[in-house]
Amino acid sequence: MESLKLKAEVREKIGGLSSKTAIYKENKIPGIIYGGKDEPQPILVKKNELLKIINNEGLFNSVVEVELNGKAVNVLFKEVQKHPAKNIFTHIDLQRVVEGTKVNVVVPVVLKNQDKCFGVKIEGGVINHVLKEVSVLSSPDSIPESIEVDMEEIKSKEKVRLSSLGGNESYNFPSSLKNQDPVLVSVLTAKGGTLDFEDEEADDVAEGADGEGTESSDENSSEENNSDNSEGKS
Repeated sequence: MESLKLKAEVREKIGGLSSKTAIYKENKIPGIIYGGKDEPQPILVKKNELLKIINNEGLFNSVVEVELNGKAVNVLFKEVQKHPAKNIFTHIDLQRVVEGTKVNVVVPVVLKNQDKCFGVKIEGGVINHVLKEVSVLSSPDSIPESIEVDMEEIKSKEKVRLSSLGGNESYNFPSSLKNQDPVLVSVLTAKGGTLDFEDEEADDVAEGADGEGTESSDENSSEENNSDNSEGKS
């Protein structure tokens, strides 16, 4: 992946009026660099500088080197805001990359060998790409460009969940995501010329019911604890 760089300058004035002046009169985009032990740093980036990298497919899962006051600051793009009615950038959020600390980034889920998929080629099913991107925890110098799922041996009605992928030495998945174990892709069957979503919907309902039961139990437990605390206080 190509190295991404961005020139920025320290933003001296902060506020709505100064932001509008920067955007509409100076062709500069306000932004903020935050994270780590250092204080948040307001910045300005020339529009032309931002346009050089904004359309890069890997922008949000790549370390970007920001040149600021003659020093290099490694960051991750976290958000790029645009005017709701105009094609104008209004703000960028950049997170500092701290050496020795893993970063949480979102990467695309790429399906390999779709044309060789058993469930499609042999059984006449249709691939249902459920989750097109996923969060990973990775060291900054080894962020994966994508998470690949090999579809060649996936059969009709079969689902590929996050847990089937595992991780590797360079990245892993957040605990909250692993607990959810979402479906990344499945192969739907065709009945009477229409796609059959019944199995998927049944599983979703079952999973939802399990979740509701857990939530209910948690709420009951919480209420019991609150009740005990109240009695103790009285």
